[in-house]
Amino acid sequence: MNKHFGVSWGIAVIAILGVLVWQALSIVELYHFQNERFITKVNHRITRTVNELNLFAVQKSTAVSVVRSVPCLTLAKGEKIERCRLQRDDDLADAEYRATYDIRDTTLWTLEKFYSLLRQGRRRGDKSFPIVINLLDSLGNRIDSLSCGYIPPWLKMKAEPVRLGFLEKHVLEVECMFPVHQFWGRSKNSFILIFVFTVLLIVCVMILMYKINQERKHIIGQHLFLDTVMHNLQSPLDYMSFTQDVLGKKYGNMMEIEDQQALEGIREKQSDMGHAITRLLTLSDIFYRIQIYPCPLCLKEMLEKLCALNFVKIPLGKQVDVNISCEMDNPEISVDPVYLPIVFENLIGNAIKYSGKSVKIDIRCQGKGKWIEIRVKDNGIGIPSRSLKRIFEIYYRDPSMRDDHSRKGFGIGLSFVHSVVKAHHGKITVHSIINVGTEFIIILPRKQWKRK
Repeated sequence: MNKHFGVSWGIAVIAILGVLVWQALSIVELYHFQNERFITKVNHRITRTVNELNLFAVQKSTAVSVVRSVPCLTLAKGEKIERCRLQRDDDLADAEYRATYDIRDTTLWTLEKFYSLLRQGRRRGDKSFPIVINLLDSLGNRIDSLSCGYIPPWLKMKAEPVRLGFLEKHVLEVECMFPVHQFWGRSKNSFILIFVFTVLLIVCVMILMYKINQERKHIIGQHLFLDTVMHNLQSPLDYMSFTQDVLGKKYGNMMEIEDQQALEGIREKQSDMGHAITRLLTLSDIFYRIQIYPCPLCLKEMLEKLCALNFVKIPLGKQVDVNISCEMDNPEISVDPVYLPIVFENLIGNAIKYSGKSVKIDIRCQGKGKWIEIRVKDNGIGIPSRSLKRIFEIYYRDPSMRDDHSRKGFGIGLSFVHSVVKAHHGKITVHSIINVGTEFIIILPRKQWKRK
């Protein structure tokens, strides 16, 4: 799949996911804010309602007075008087309201009356108000309880307990439900935005998967096409080779000069077709992942064989000098014996093609622990800086080279080199200066991972 296409889609999906996560976090934050705000309001409302109910249910001939100098409370029930000492941090007004609970009329002070007063403070639009009210004694035992409506466990909220009285020391506990409809009203736009982006994300992922599947089918089709073409070309090429050998052995001495030249022309065309098939094989390997089969190979011997330059056609008038320096105690490494030589054939061939009449190629090998560093340096025309980042892309050629018919190419060789190095778990980099030369640096592990 096209690299830029994949990056663009990746950025789009990440951006949508980012907005989705941002909106989700915003809703969670809004929920907690509304939750805390609601609990604060409920605590104030419960305290106010308890105070109202205490004043409403006060018995006749009773009184509560506060002695601020001590401080203490005096509760008078008829002729009976009781005093309660207060803590210094107690609010005297709140303590007076609290003390009225001890002189209440129990027929008037009920949980039903408390719930009725609590509902009066609600908005008119709030038709339902599920609640659980428990009245506990000083030991935590339940004295009375009231439950109205169902509260889902995940929406249950517990208000702050309210202390009642100084003599009886009762505690009022209230559990209520967070108003989801209010939260929905305030965060409806965020939910809609999340829904839209979720749908958009699903659509993007579906389109992306469709595009990837189409690209995969396209690549498989290319691979099958190349396999078919190579098979159809190889069969007649084998027959031509066989016929050529028969003609050469049986009638070679009997042929005239013109016939021998024609036979030599057949050999040249056969060689050209062989190179064409090799290029198609290379292209097929690039489209379809390269699989290496490593075995021990002497790096120095391999490079010395390449110095014969029998794999490349050197133009007339060019002088090629290849120098090899192998600074390694043990030049044996584990590589694919078929693919790795092609890597250096490509690099050496490019160095010859893109250089002047006097070509100098330096190949230097150096051991670095578990890794091998191989540098291939030439004195060619160099690679423009604009192309350095793209030279390993398949079919890519520098624009200045496309119209140069003396240096023909397909933009396949370096892409194949990069694929082979990557298949060996290695790394390849390039440095180049215009009209000075180019240097490729290949780093390979001494031993390859075993194939499973």
